[in-house]
Amino acid sequence: MIRLGCLRLGCLLMMGLMLPAASVAGDLKLRLELAWGTDGTPPDGKNLKELDTKGREKLRHFRWKNYWVVKSTQIDLDSKASQKVPLDRCQVDLKTTGDGQVEVRLQSINDAKEVKLVKTLHHSLEALKRGEFLIIAGDDKEKWNDAWFVIIRGEP
Repeated sequence: MIRLGCLRLGCLLMMGLMLPAASVAGDLKLRLELAWGTDGTPPDGKNLKELDTKGREKLRHFRWKNYWVVKSTQIDLDSKASQKVPLDRCQVDLKTTGDGQVEVRLQSINDAKEVKLVKTLHHSLEALKRGEFLIIAGDDKEKWNDAWFVIIRGEP
């Protein structure tokens, strides 16, 4: 009788280990930020905040002195549906995959509201849960020596 109970418990534990990793995404909170890297000050009339210490630490390898947050938003990652997150002049599409990854599609949006794919990446959901960042960077077309960063990180 005890053996049968242990066998059932063992089967339940094995089934739990075999569940797809995407099922853990339902409880993952993400913060998405569009940051601007520059050696200058923020433009007049813009209410931009400095990127926090953790974010600046992750960007320490880049050359800019100042990092300003243009837009920041938090989401609960939905493991069953694709999510579109607008960030100023771009949009981030997020979709969990069955192998414990999140697919991230960064798209630019021009003044005519046309959407253009910039980059598609895959990143581990577990890495985001552990506090790793996913950072996508590019140059600022309007200011030659500036750059932009899309920062995605797990929130506690």
